[in-house]
Amino acid sequence: MVKVNLRKIRECRKAKGLSQGEVAKLLGFNTVYPYHRKESGQQPFTAEELMELAQLYNVPYEHFFIWDYAKKRDNM
Repeated sequence: MVKVNLRKIRECRKAKGLSQGEVAKLLGFNTVYPYHRKESGQQPFTAEELMELAQLYNVPYEHFFIWDYAKKRDNM
């Protein structure tokens, strides 16, 4: 299973010295609220938004994912 790593998104934003409001505007939101909901995990990021964030922060888009592999059971 693949999950979005919200901590890495937040760390990249802070490393660039950007506020949530500034990133919200760069992504085309009228207010900070929709972006805040996404960064806090209340609403998912779209694939397009993740690609834009990767370009903004100059990182590969894979940087924002957690690769969670299921463990196989030995007792089956």
